[in-house]
Amino acid sequence: MEFWNLCLKMLAQAVSSADYERWISALNCQEWDKENKVLVLSHPNLMLLNTIEKNFGSSIQGIVNTLAGQPVSISYQAEVSKEEPSITIDDKGQGELFPDEKVIDSVKDEGENKSIGLLPALTFENFVEGPSNSLAFAATRRVAECPGTNYNPLFIYGGVGLGKTHLMHAVGNKMLKHNPNCRILCVSAQNFMNDFTTAVRENTYDQFNNKYHNVDALFIDDVQYLCGDKRQIQNKLFEAFEKLVPYGKQIIFTSDTYARSLKAMDERLISRFTSGLSVEVEPPELETRAMILQKKAMASHFDLPDDVAFFIAKHLKSNVRELEGALQRLMAYHMFQSKGQVTVEMAREALHSILISSTAQLTVERIQGVVAEYFKISLADMYSKRRLKSIVVPRQIAMYLCKELTKSSLPDIGDRFGKRDHTTVLHAVQKITAERKTDSDLNYKIHVLEQMLKN
Repeated sequence: MEFWNLCLKMLAQAVSSADYERWISALNCQEWDKENKVLVLSHPNLMLLNTIEKNFGSSIQGIVNTLAGQPVSISYQAEVSKEEPSITIDDKGQGELFPDEKVIDSVKDEGENKSIGLLPALTFENFVEGPSNSLAFAATRRVAECPGTNYNPLFIYGGVGLGKTHLMHAVGNKMLKHNPNCRILCVSAQNFMNDFTTAVRENTYDQFNNKYHNVDALFIDDVQYLCGDKRQIQNKLFEAFEKLVPYGKQIIFTSDTYARSLKAMDERLISRFTSGLSVEVEPPELETRAMILQKKAMASHFDLPDDVAFFIAKHLKSNVRELEGALQRLMAYHMFQSKGQVTVEMAREALHSILISSTAQLTVERIQGVVAEYFKISLADMYSKRRLKSIVVPRQIAMYLCKELTKSSLPDIGDRFGKRDHTTVLHAVQKITAERKTDSDLNYKIHVLEQMLKN
């Protein structure tokens, strides 16, 4: 279709040629409803489709919206095809390829490395280090240099889109650089579950064990999805752990929360998760966000002035993917409008809807509601005089977030928290500011709330 073909031309310039050829060009336009602004994209392989949506969805959305002149509803649907090559793509781990056994055999026959699931583009060289991720960056570099020794397992946790998966892949790519024959298996928790389900259904436990036990390094993304009533699957992960770590084989897990907060997870696994090193990846601060934009713009050969980068970084604080989506949209807008030098005003026009959505709903009332729901207290407790710790702490966190995320004054915030004095609000802000620096549990909860509010 003409509209989608135009989108493809712009996408070809917005992403790297390798990513375009490998991922974007594989998409088919199933339907384009111009009147209702609905676009349906498809591919025969569902898992590949999920990976494309996860990794390039924001870029596609930005360009489609720009060309359509208004927001478009994009859906991704799998085509039915019996002739599609048997390739499994991780829908949780940043677009990894997981060939089936036949493909693996062909790789071995050609004498190439036996590693599966790593994206070569995700390296330490193109990761932007900053105060928010410096510990995780240093730990993963150390693991890449000396796998299976000091930090085993390595447990990386943090919110969505902050770079956990990037660092995990960077470790694998560095290990391969040092030892091309290193056997690395990088999968998502979902793929681990799918493999186990297949083993149960087809009675191929030996094949499953061979895949997960005979490697030099095992990386599992989004391990929180193994929580719940999945005892058999958790047992299999425990078995894999026992077959690898005691023999110096490196394991890396990523999660959206630290190990002790994982609900309905086998205590033996929690113990194993925390037996190595746990590092948090936090949302990037202003300077790091601007650096990320500059680096990604440079990779796309796009001239992004410093003042524009800081303008975008100042308004978008949630995660790296949000920044990438904004940059792709600005690039598409600039290409479409052909207005010469990129300016702050141009960025304001291109990202108008994004900037509105990132700030319009951040009211004191909205923050109160989200915090109350998160901590399972009633909204009335935000205004009450009750002094139970289970109520006071969420109330103070809500006050802190109101001060950080809205333009409301201390007296105005106090007034909306049951006519409290502004000094009460100031005390809450100072208390939470100090405590989140030393209390990792509190710090993580606030990060989660910030992402919930900003998204």
